[in-house]
Amino acid sequence: MKHYGGRPLHREPHGVLRVEHFPGEELTVLAIPDLHIPFHHPDAFRFLKDVRDEMKPDIVVCLGDEVELACLSFHEKNPDAPSAKDEYEAALEGLKKLYEIFPEVLVNTSNHGSRFYRVAHAAGIPSRAMKSYHELLEAPATWTWAQRIIIQDVCYLHGDPKSGANATRGWMTDNKMSTVHGHCHCWAQVIYSADPFKRIFGMNAGALIDPEALAFKYGSIYPNKATLGVGIVRAGKEAHFIPMR
Repeated sequence: MKHYGGRPLHREPHGVLRVEHFPGEELTVLAIPDLHIPFHHPDAFRFLKDVRDEMKPDIVVCLGDEVELACLSFHEKNPDAPSAKDEYEAALEGLKKLYEIFPEVLVNTSNHGSRFYRVAHAAGIPSRAMKSYHELLEAPATWTWAQRIIIQDVCYLHGDPKSGANATRGWMTDNKMSTVHGHCHCWAQVIYSADPFKRIFGMNAGALIDPEALAFKYGSIYPNKATLGVGIVRAGKEAHFIPMR
């Protein structure tokens, strides 16, 4: 069984990874949204260090899209983009810096992060012939990937296939529990809902991309731009979005 900070991690059906917390703990969780390395914001790592030192999180969750992998996209390629080799090597260099800042992280699988496997699947390559996330991304053994991560009755997930301003409310409704997600770069928000029995929240933690990067050139025609920042969850009961500063 794997652990995070001594807390057992339990694999459950439907891609769930549940963190067993100690009795009486009121955990502070840092939720890192889409970085899309190597097309992350030039201040992203500096900002993440500042938040880490200020908030002193007990658990760090990366909400997915830790890498861009534009070179493996099924969409039309930009002829000015780096080659697959160059982008992959640049992503590994960026990830090394992230591993130094956060040696232990729980990571949501995501539409960009899984592009290695999606391309292999389309090519008819069986899953057993593929390397793990750890091997592909040269990640520490203390990084753990899962589709859904549950910490103190809060669900953390990437957020696809929902999109737009209503995605957060949609995930809260579908999951029937407090939910934190990324994926929707142009929105960052925290909303609460209550019934006679409980109160839950939803948070879109925004993104940490570089909107000027070539990989996001397609977004130049849209009025809404990436909302940069991270999320903080305290004791599974309250959520806060921290804009990049």
